[in-house]
Amino acid sequence: MALEGYLEDLGIHDILQILSLSKKTGTLTLRGTEGEGVVCFKDGEVIRASSSVFPETLGQLLCKNNIVTEEQVVEALDQQKNLELQQPLGQILVDRFQIASVEIEKIVAAQIEKIIFNFFSWRKGQFSFQLEEMKKFGSALLNPLDFMLEQGLSPQRLAVKGQKVIELGSEDKLDDAVIERELNKLSDQQNQYGLDLLRGMLAELEYSELGGGIILLILRYASEIMDRAIVFDVRGKQLVGVGQFGLNGLNVAADEIVRKMRLRVDPESLFSQVIKDKVAVRSALKNSEAEVKLREFLNGVPDKVFLGPLVSDGKVVAILYGDSFSANQSLPAANAFEVFLSQAGLAMEQALHGTG
Repeated sequence: MALEGYLEDLGIHDILQILSLSKKTGTLTLRGTEGEGVVCFKDGEVIRASSSVFPETLGQLLCKNNIVTEEQVVEALDQQKNLELQQPLGQILVDRFQIASVEIEKIVAAQIEKIIFNFFSWRKGQFSFQLEEMKKFGSALLNPLDFMLEQGLSPQRLAVKGQKVIELGSEDKLDDAVIERELNKLSDQQNQYGLDLLRGMLAELEYSELGGGIILLILRYASEIMDRAIVFDVRGKQLVGVGQFGLNGLNVAADEIVRKMRLRVDPESLFSQVIKDKVAVRSALKNSEAEVKLREFLNGVPDKVFLGPLVSDGKVVAILYGDSFSANQSLPAANAFEVFLSQAGLAMEQALHGTG
């Protein structure tokens, strides 16, 4: 699964979710105005991270936290240089100076968290994920920018904590009890509202064909959480119907009618908001020409509807309209669906450019 795109379209929070759910092993590379970074995953867990924003070496961090002395680090580095077979600095410190390996792992884990929390503030840039097996080095690596863990960190936990850091403005303000409550809440939602479905759909998306295949997969997922949906192609200031489900009550072929639909996007419409902000909305339809026409076509709509963007190459190329999903599961299931739409847009972009 090659995953590429722009941070403006898919932030680190959703990227962590996708790679966690997909249980992938590989390397995520980030390039933004703030710098460059790398996150390594093994079976969906984070085992390594580096960033040009935080160039500290492992030795410097261990000295700073009074785990080792500078003299011990110098001796360990000298020994490492003379080894025929590469050995990580952390393991040398454990073997030679009886430094507790758990203390080194704690420092490495804290640095990985610090690096990833910083990635949450990266709003612009590019990212790419490539499948590849991780080399086994034992504990933490010497490389000044690299830190590796034996036991990986949960991307779900990192996503929750990273979001809280952004909201609170500081890692120091994190409350472990609040984090645990958020994680438990997220776990309950996932068990109840379709993240197993999302995992399966993400796997299928890897093998879907361009265009029609991706649209059909989107509609199939939507049919699990909504009563009816229409996918519109965005062509300038016009929306063109390309697919649907749940409209079988029409007196002629629903697919044919939908493909003939043309809706003009007014600047104040809900459609315009989705195209501009590139984020999904759950709201009542407004009274623009397009929304009135859609409401009449559907013979009425619920108080709240779902509009989700399909983003490719930094632009909204399609919008999914959906409604009548049940009140007790709409928001969590739709949240998972939004993650899928993000991935679907990237899949379409890769197919269009012959990559992936």
